[in-house]
Parts: sequence; structure tokens; C-alpha cells
Amino acid sequence: MNVSSDNLSVQARLLKGSASSLALGLAMLFAPSAAWAQDQAAADQESTSVSADTDPTGAVNSGEAAADDDAIIVTGTRRALGTSQNIKRNADTLVDSITATDIGSFPDKSVAEALQRVPGITVNRFAATSDTAHFSAEPSGVIVRGLPQVRSEFNGRDTFSANSSRGLSWGDITPELMAGVDTYKNQTAEMIEGGIAGSINLRTRVPFDAQGQLFQFGANLNYNDLADAITPDANVFYSNRWMTGIGEFGIMANIAYSKIRTASQGIQYGRTAIIDNANAADLLGTGAPTTAYIPASINFLDNEYRRERNGYAFAAQWRDVDNKFLVTAQFNRSVYKNDWQERSFGSFGIGPDLYGLNIRTRVSPTNLKDRIPVPSGTTPAFTFDEDGFFQSGTIARQGQTMWWGNPGANPGYGVNEAGQPMFNACYEWGNSPGCTRDSFGRPLYGIDVGTGSRINQNRNMTQDAGLNIKWEASDRLRFNFDGQYVDSTVDNYDVGVEYHSFADVGLDASGKYPRITALNPPSNINQSPGGLSNPSNWYLRSINDHLEESEGHQWAFRGDAEYDFNTDWLESIKVGGRYAKRDQTVRWSTYNWANVANTWTDTGGPNPYWNANSYAPSGSFNGYPTGLIEVSPFGESFFGGNLGAFPFVPFNALKNRDADKFNRDLIGVGEYRPICERLNEMPDSCFVDNEIADVSEEVKSIYAMLRFGGENATVAGLRVSGNLGLRYVETKNESTGFLRYPEYDYNRLECDGIPPKDPVTGEVDKTKPVDPAHCLLSPADRSFINGGGEENTAKATHHHWLPSFNLRIDLSDQWLVRFAASRALSRPDIGFLKNFVSVTAGLPSESQTSDPRWIKNAAGEITGVNPSYEAEAYNPLLKPTTAWQFDVSIENYFAAVGSFSAAAFYKTFSNYIQYGTFVQTITRGDVTRDVFVRGPSNGAGAKIYGFEVAYQRFFDFLPEPLNGLGIQTNYTYVKNSGVPNSALTPVGSTGGAQTNAGNAGTALEPGSLEGLSKHSFNVVGMYEKGKLATRVAYNWRSKYLVTVVDCCVYLPVWQQSAGYLDASIRYGITENVELSLQGSNLLNTKSVLRTQVADSESPEGKNVLVPNGWFQNDRRFTAGVRVRF
Repeated sequence: MNVSSDNLSVQARLLKGSASSLALGLAMLFAPSAAWAQDQAAADQESTSVSADTDPTGAVNSGEAAADDDAIIVTGTRRALGTSQNIKRNADTLVDSITATDIGSFPDKSVAEALQRVPGITVNRFAATSDTAHFSAEPSGVIVRGLPQVRSEFNGRDTFSANSSRGLSWGDITPELMAGVDTYKNQTAEMIEGGIAGSINLRTRVPFDAQGQLFQFGANLNYNDLADAITPDANVFYSNRWMTGIGEFGIMANIAYSKIRTASQGIQYGRTAIIDNANAADLLGTGAPTTAYIPASINFLDNEYRRERNGYAFAAQWRDVDNKFLVTAQFNRSVYKNDWQERSFGSFGIGPDLYGLNIRTRVSPTNLKDRIPVPSGTTPAFTFDEDGFFQSGTIARQGQTMWWGNPGANPGYGVNEAGQPMFNACYEWGNSPGCTRDSFGRPLYGIDVGTGSRINQNRNMTQDAGLNIKWEASDRLRFNFDGQYVDSTVDNYDVGVEYHSFADVGLDASGKYPRITALNPPSNINQSPGGLSNPSNWYLRSINDHLEESEGHQWAFRGDAEYDFNTDWLESIKVGGRYAKRDQTVRWSTYNWANVANTWTDTGGPNPYWNANSYAPSGSFNGYPTGLIEVSPFGESFFGGNLGAFPFVPFNALKNRDADKFNRDLIGVGEYRPICERLNEMPDSCFVDNEIADVSEEVKSIYAMLRFGGENATVAGLRVSGNLGLRYVETKNESTGFLRYPEYDYNRLECDGIPPKDPVTGEVDKTKPVDPAHCLLSPADRSFINGGGEENTAKATHHHWLPSFNLRIDLSDQWLVRFAASRALSRPDIGFLKNFVSVTAGLPSESQTSDPRWIKNAAGEITGVNPSYEAEAYNPLLKPTTAWQFDVSIENYFAAVGSFSAAAFYKTFSNYIQYGTFVQTITRGDVTRDVFVRGPSNGAGAKIYGFEVAYQRFFDFLPEPLNGLGIQTNYTYVKNSGVPNSALTPVGSTGGAQTNAGNAGTALEPGSLEGLSKHSFNVVGMYEKGKLATRVAYNWRSKYLVTVVDCCVYLPVWQQSAGYLDASIRYGITENVELSLQGSNLLNTKSVLRTQVADSESPEGKNVLVPNGWFQNDRRFTAGVRVRF
């Protein structure tokens, strides 16, 4: 395409300067295209002014946005980008948009993957942020400008998944159904409240989007290299419209099916211990560093995901002959099934096991030195890298530490096939013939190795039906009426079984990835022939199952009226209101971990059940069920390694719930009772009372918004436009649950009838157990501390005024400046509103006379006691988080597909939800007490700020065939200041803290928000000429904190910076047939994790990160065809 003479003259003048090369580059970047005028006219027809609340039908302009059939099939990236550009330019506030062709142009497996290409948006690639051992093959969450509080909409209406969160599970949504996805980064008064990070509106198509009848069919074959599987997906679209005597009718149906079989593999260390003075002679020796870091375990994980997704979108429209009424009915349904199965092999005890100890616990010659591993036999000393992290060695465990107890020659701890005791008799305090010892005389044992077999079956369904009526009462007055019903269910079953054995393990971490180099016969353990491939040398360690059965539904109604003033400065006034009622029940069981035959278990003789293949009954032991062990190779292609063959549970047996056959009521031993058979479950239920959240939410809102300015409204010759509004919101929450009162055994704690004057020396009957504090309880406290419980409903009402102001100043026909300010809110996740409180009563010790809970008279004599009442709980009285948010941007639209924008943003928060302490007043009968509760609470304010830069264009001025080249790129910088990590998880049975027993309820301070990358960018190269279109996209983000406390590492876990490359090529054989080839993760990017072992309060005085994990997932290749009739 030729450059106009005006543009040539501009560039010629620029070339004369001393900075001619730079000037030429700028001219090429911002020079308007010669086709600007004609393309701009077409683009303006595609996207007129877009209201920030979005048309509830989902259409950009309800029939005018895409006036020809090409809007459905991909006929050009140029059209898609032009439409998105005009949505951004003409919006009432800051918006970034993706059109259907953008989504279809990439091998995006979900809407979340398409959104990561939008400035300011990053995605979470873990199945759950608190569980970094399970890397997800598809993104599981969306972060906007560093914050997770993102509101999701379907066609301008509320939508959600029925789990413990607030919004949508992004992987559930089928991208083939989307007409567009709009991300609102600030807001107007007419927008539904709820997203302080942003609001994302998913738009489906409607019949009046296309002219006449249209039928389109598409099919793809997907190949995933790690899973080595080919799977199909297909979509079909039909739309038609016709005139009758009473107006125009239209119908539309869009159905999409997708099946993916993909895999991920990972290597991860457990909690890493810091060893001070590690080079001491009786620790790791003089060759070790002064400070050493050794992880407690290493685990290899092999996952396969089988995801099936069905999407349905149906719509019907009617417009009267006078164009006064437009009625749109829509129904959308998404059914998402994801079954993943996992096998793992790990070594546990390669380093000091600090489970249950404070996160700041350090090992040294004077503390826990018996937990440090030692080299096996005569193998060389351990080696370490320059930072002190373990590198290589063959590892054994020293002494009878941890769970060993005193195995001696007791056959109850297991016998081999020859009838010999599995463990040699080894005592640290005397001679033990045949016991292998290290150079210091300490007995050695092989360390734990284990296999895991696990399946997870997840079913999500979300559907909504909506009816919208638009009425143009006059040329100035318009009304909008909208109603919606949302229904959602979530079902999940998760079960895992672990077998364990022993080996002296050789570990080498000196290469790119750590590897197990040897699994030698374990010291002082007499295994049967076959070693680790023989099930007789393994024991059934544990079983862990979990269940979720949740559902939610919502009715919502809104009405709006808008009146046009048609003056230069006053455009229109818009008022409206909305009512929504949401009821949601989350049934989420705790993970039901249970021991079966661990080494701390007295397995008894003479025919112990320690051996995993003990099938014969003996005494109370009924024998293990058959068919639950298969010996299979592990890791044949695992990061290029091969670990060997070990016993696992067949996946089909787990899917059939055969793990239930290990029920202690069936086999006679162990502690496992399956979900739905636990002793304390509620009647006709699989759940305990503290595993159920029953929440109802009623929202009423009204607003008024004034639109001002326009073509003839100028200040100093510059066009001015914008809006000013105020929204009032009332939120009523009801959460029904259960309250458990504290309990004392008053029959056991007898008193002599006379409260002692001194809790230490008072005269007490020494023949009876006496608790002085208990004896001094008041009658009121005795009645409160009397056990039992009752159903309880907590109610809270919150009121918020949300002003908003958006201003746009047109500096020229191409340049504009935008300013936005508003107050936004984000409601707590549904799981945080669970109403279950189990109160405990704390009493002072009789030896602590200064305890402030003692009541004393003027003479200092103790006359009574004030118990301290405490609980771990969620918080049904939580307030929404609010934020003042400010944006300023400068935007340049220099071509139909050519724009530059730079935006800065700032948010300051109040009532940010985090783990803390709050007071809950509880009344029992006529006794009222304050209970100090630990759990989700509203904390102090903080701020987050940053900026975004985006640029896109096609280089039409280049000579053919280069004039088909184009580029899209954006960069985002985000920084938080004082915004705390919530340290919360919305699921669980107590207060939801991510801290747990594994770290004694403590956590390090990482100094960053979860999910926040300071830097992220996208670069997209495009070529579109004639029938050929290609696109290559690279997405990168910097290091970020995945979780403050990992579920199983117990420490903060960070992900290193990573970039992903995707590409596509499309070719139109005819006007109606298109072929495509797409590829994702072409660089085979690995996700590299590091764990934080120290912070600013540690002796190091700074964050210290050490290696933690390596994960990889498939490269995907997709071949497809689209046909339009």
C-alpha cells in the first residue's frame, strides 16, 4: 500500500535532522495509513460508542456492531483489531477489548489464556495457588494489575461458579462462544459493583449481529506431545433473521465441544532446612559450608489431565416495525469436566524433617542435629553449591529418629518373605550385632521412599438465562429492563493412596534438574528379593480422600432510564436500579488423611499387616483387598529420566472408589474411614457441620449518571466529554451454620467446695484432682462452658456510596487524554462468610499468679477467674473491601488499526481482607461473652500503583508484500505498597489461614502480593495478506510470589520469570473455507520455582530463595478447518 504524499513529506523533513534514524522509526510507528479514511469509516460502523455497563444482550451495538457475515468466521485480524481499538477509544471509561477473531486466532484453550495478552493481565498456571505441587495444564485464575479481586460478567450480567470463591472459574468458559471479552479497569455509576481489580465481561453473539441466514462449522484436531494424544474439538453456529408483519425476528444457536488430553510433569523439594555451623565435625564435616540448606524431601510428579468442555449459547431477538422495542432472550450453559490422575515417586528424609516446628526453626550442633542425614556407608561426603544448597550424595538416616520408636527385632514392624524381621535391632545405647553404623558409631537406616496414586474428578456446571427489553419511548427517552437467573454446581472427588518403603538414596542436583541416581538397598533393613519392585517390601502408609458438593443460584433484575438533553454540554441523564438475590451452599470436606500401617503403628505379629501384599486374614486383621497393587515403571520419559518400577494403585480402581475397601471397618486395622462413612458426619450427609457454608446474599443498588460534553463542548478549543455519577449499594448477608460451646468435664475436676485463696498453696484435698481455676468459675461462666451447640444464623448489612468521574479531552482528531476516578468495592469470597465457630475456654495456670485472668480483691487475694474465650473461624460479618482508584491515560489513534496508549493507575484500599483477630459477641441463654476469633478480618488500608504502555499497527506504507506486516505489543509495571497478603484460603474447616500444623502456624514475610509480577509484556508479530494470515505471540512475566504458605512445603514459594510462545497460520481456500495450523508453548517453557527460607527478620536480614521445583507441560499443535454457508 502506498504512503500518501503528505506522509512522505513529513518523513522527508524528519530525515534531514541529525537524529534521522530515530525520526524515521517514529514516523513509521505513528504515521497514519493511506487507507485510514476509508478503513476508519468501516471501523466506525463496526463499533460506535460503547457504554461502560455493556449492553446486557452482549452485543456491542445490538445489531449494528457487525453488519456482515464476516464478523463470524475469521476473515482478518485487521478487522478484529480495528473493532477492539474502537471499543477502547469510544468507551465511557478505561477498557481493553478482545474480539472473537482475536480469540480464534490463537490456540487458546480458555478465555483466561486469551486474556493474558491484554495489558495489565496475568494468569495463574497452578491448579490452586496454595498447592504448587500441582501445576495446571491450563490457567486457573486471572490477575488484573496485580490483584485477584476480578468481577466476571456474562453479557453484562453477574455470573459465578458455585465454589468458595466469588466469581467465575475461567477454565469453564468455551472461547468459541465468545463474540468478545471486555476488561474494564475503572468504572462508571451504571456498572454493577464488585471488582476492585477490574471487571471482565464475556460477550456472546446475538441473531441481529449478522445479516440474513448464516451457518458455520469448525473442527480441530489437537496433539499434545507430552501426553502423546490426539483429541478433537468442534463448534457449530447457526443464525437467521426475517421480517414479518409485526416486526423482525432472529434466532441463533452456538454449540462448542472440546476434549483435551494433556500432561504435566514436575520435580519438587519439600521444606528446606537451614543448618547453621554445618561444617562442624559432628554435623556435615569440614568440607561443608558454614550455612547449609538441605530440603526434607524430593518428589517426582507425573500428571495427566483429561478435560472435556461443552458450551451452549442460544439467543432469540425481536424488533418491532417502528424500531421502538428490542427484545432479546439468551441462554448460556457451560459444562466442564476435568479428570486428572497422578503418579508420584519421592524420597522423604533426605534432609532434616521440621514438620510441626516453627517456620524459623534452624538446625545446629545444639539443636536437632540428630535429624541431619549422613552419607550412606562408605560413600563420599555430601557436596554443596556456592550458595550452600545441597548438590550430591548418597543419603541414609542417622539414629532412631522420628517415627522409629524401638523396632529392635520385633517382627510386628514387618517381616520379609524369609520370615526375618524387616529391621535390624539397632540401639544407640549398646551393642547391636549386625547393625550398620557411621563413623561416629550412630546406627543408620535407609530413608523413606514412597509412591502416590491419586485421581481428581471435577465437574462444574454454570448456566444462565436472561431476558432484556429495550424501549425507545421517544427520540429522547429510553428504557431498559433486564432479568436473569443463574444456576451453578460444583462436584469434586479426590482420593490418593501412598505406599512407602526404604532405600539409601543417591541424589544429584548439580545439573539442570535434580535426579535420583541410585536407590541402593537400605541400611539395616532386610528387604525381600526384588527390592523396590517387590510389593512385599512396601507398606500401605496412608489414604487421603476429599469431596465437594456445592450449588448456587441467583435471581437478578435491573431497570434503567436515560433521557437525552441534546445540548452542547449536557448529553444525557441515566438512572436505574438493580436487585439480586444469591443463595449458595458450599459443602467442602477437609482432606480426610488417615494412617493405615505406618512405622509408628503397632502392627503386631506373627502375621503382620505391615507388608502391602498381606492378603491373608490374621486375628483382627481381615487381609488387604486384592487388585489394588500394580507394579509399573515410573519416569520412562520423565524429564529425560527413568527411576524404575514400583507398586501403585491402578487408576481405574481409584475411579471406582475401591480405596473405600481399606475402610478399617472392613479390614479390621488402620484408621481410615472413607468420606461418607466418617463417624461424626451429619445425618444423610457426607459432611461434618464445620464443612458446610450456607450463605445468602441480597443486593439492592440505585444510581444516577450524567453524561456531558461532545463534539461542540470545548474548553480552550479542545473537545471535552465524560460522565459523573453516584451509585448506592446495600448488601445483606446471612450465613447459617453451627456454634459449638466450650466444654469441661466437671465430674473429673472435683472441688472441695471452698475455692482456695491461693492457687498454689491453698488447702486442697490431695487425693482428688483439682483445678483451682475451674473451681473459681462463676455460675454464668459454668453455664456458658457446658458443651453442646446449636444452629446459628449470622446477619450483616453493609452500605456503600460509590461515586465515579470519567473525563475525556480530545487534543486532536487522533490524540486524547482520559482521566478516571471512582470508589469501588469487592465483596468477600463466599467461603470466607462461612458461619461455624467452635469456642474454647482458656484458664490460667495455678502456677502463674500474675496471669491477668485471675480476679483479685484489694488485698491481692484471688477471688475468681475470667476465662479467655477463643476460636478459629471464618467471618460471616466481613465487610467488603473498598478502593479509591485513579487512572490517567494518553491515547493516540493514528490509523484504523494503529494506536498507542500509556496509562498510569493508583489504588488505595480500606478494609482489605486478611488473616487477623476480631471479636465476636456470643450469647448463650442470658450469658453473653466476647470471643476472640482468629480468621478472616478487615485490615488497614494500603495502595497499589503502576503503568501500562500499548502499541499496535499494520505497516501499510511498506512496499508489497511487506505491507501485510503488523505488530502488537504492551508492557505493564505494577508495585504494591503496604497491601498485605491475605494469608487465607476460602476452603477448610477452621479459620482459613494458609499457615498450618506443618509450620506450627507461623509464616515468613515475603514482601510481595501473591500473583503480582512487577513486569510483564506481550509482543505479537502479524502478517496478513490476501488469503494468508500468520501470527506469532510471546507472553512474559517477571518473578512473582505464588503463595505465602504452600500447603506442603510450608514456606513461601516463588516462580521465576517465564515466557510462552504461541503461533498460528491460517489460509482461506475459498471465501467460505479456511484451514488453520496453530501451536502453543512452542518454546517448551519450564516453570521454575524457588522457596523462601529467610526474610528481613531472619539472621540473614533479607529474603533468601533456594531451589524448589521444576514443571513442564505439553506443547500443543492444532490443525483445523472452518466452513461457512
